[in-house]
Amino acid sequence: MTEATKTWAHDTDHCVVSWDRVLIHVWCHATTRDAIANLERYARAFIAEQPPGQKICSLGIVERTSPPPGDQVRSDLSRFFRELMPQLNAAIIVPEGGGFRAAMVRGVGVALSTLAPRSLPFTFADSIPSAAQRIAPFLSPRAGGAATLETVIEQARTLAGVVERR
Repeated sequence: MTEATKTWAHDTDHCVVSWDRVLIHVWCHATTRDAIANLERYARAFIAEQPPGQKICSLGIVERTSPPPGDQVRSDLSRFFRELMPQLNAAIIVPEGGGFRAAMVRGVGVALSTLAPRSLPFTFADSIPSAAQRIAPFLSPRAGGAATLETVIEQARTLAGVVERR
């Protein structure tokens, strides 16, 4: 991993790392309620590591092997984003797998928004480079920009066991 990258969790289903001001979560298989509870715990700890008032970015990558989450997990995800949104500069989801798969992941995002009492301002990116470009303005000056973020993302995907590339 790139220097200053912290691995919070990785198993066969997902991987969570932080780097600079970005919390990256890669979902490879079924998303569980425990995984979301841990993600929230990691996010809060990562936010606590930041200087006072510094917001972070959340970048979720939903791999083509990850099935849609169940109703309870969707509710947990909605609560996660709703509670942490005030501390986020950006919340971006990258659905891997193209066309129909990306539409399905976006549909889950819409469902998450409808479960929240107010709109959740997360967005979708059609690729990792696009997501990195959107997050780049929020990175610290020493971070190395979107190109370094892309390297960190690929390292996280490798750690998560993602072998197939687009």
